[in-house]
Amino acid sequence: MRAPVVVRAEDFARRVIQPSDFVADTEAFVDVRLPQSAGKASYSFIGPGVSQNDAQTVNLTELHGFQIGAASMGHGVVNNQHLHFTAEVLICTRGHWKVNIGEHAEQHLEIGPNTIFSAPNWVFRGFENIGSDDGWLFTVLGGDDTGGIIWAPDVLRDAAQTGLYLRTDYSLLDTANGEPPEDVVLPLNAELLAGVDTYSDTELAARTVRMEDLQWSDKALLSSVLGDHTTALAPVIGYGLTEDRRHRTPISTPHGFSVEWLRVAPGSSTGVHSLDHSQVVLVGEGQWEIAVNRGDDVVSANPTEGSVVSIPPSAWRNLKNVGAVDAFALLVCGSDQRAAIQWDSEIVAAAEALGWGHDAAGYLAPLALLGRPLQ
Repeated sequence: MRAPVVVRAEDFARRVIQPSDFVADTEAFVDVRLPQSAGKASYSFIGPGVSQNDAQTVNLTELHGFQIGAASMGHGVVNNQHLHFTAEVLICTRGHWKVNIGEHAEQHLEIGPNTIFSAPNWVFRGFENIGSDDGWLFTVLGGDDTGGIIWAPDVLRDAAQTGLYLRTDYSLLDTANGEPPEDVVLPLNAELLAGVDTYSDTELAARTVRMEDLQWSDKALLSSVLGDHTTALAPVIGYGLTEDRRHRTPISTPHGFSVEWLRVAPGSSTGVHSLDHSQVVLVGEGQWEIAVNRGDDVVSANPTEGSVVSIPPSAWRNLKNVGAVDAFALLVCGSDQRAAIQWDSEIVAAAEALGWGHDAAGYLAPLALLGRPLQ
């Protein structure tokens, strides 16, 4: 484990990105003038994502090994077909969406609130708000450099009719001239399109995780054996923080990050712990207090629902439910490996007093089975 770091109050404050800090970008992509895409808004909370707008606002530019953004669209608005080179995970927190797969949207699946879909790399995808109100999708993108995106040929051709092109550096070019300018990205031809991947409906369904699909464990953290730390974890992508050796994840393919649900009972907390990796908390339902550091250095925040909170590697942290009902959040951790937790010494000692500790693989286990004498 790395030596712990102390997070300054001003640094933590800018890492707590609340909805009031969100800045919509309505000029992020080459398709924004297409009639079906009018009103599409994009957000870049951590990293620039795949935006093609040089003037976009990025809330936090520090490298995390992954990037966090969002899309907000009204009923019937479409994000057109494109592909990514690195992971793209769609997290629906509001509304109902149709995700379209394939160059011409040959395949479809629907996602609703609290559903997560991991779009395969090198597959054309887009999405449409089919709900009655404005919808919201958080996005998690793999890598500090995504490599940009490739648009389906028809999208580039239609965008050109509106005067928008992509330069070969993938920045936007706005021209009133109907003639294609030089040095722009041209639509892929049939030979190049043959290199794009396809997936079956069954394979796509396996990359869709709804609340009812989750495998919750209330013994996923060492602190959970203590009375004031009633928590549960449910992996979605990778294994994240779990210390339950029987936990299984619905999606195990490498993404460069993990995604898991955290549930905390009223008045409970995860307990003070540290990780070697960047971690982002997507604040869901309930009332949260998120604190970093220990002792006299503790600083905390009460982010509202929908906030994005970045916690740097090796910082002590504690996530507490200060409300009257169960609180939920999504944890994104910058590693394909299970993230080893360093627990505060007081939690370790209290767990040992109750006969609990870790086996050699870092999983929660009764000390009596490990050959360790009880103190």
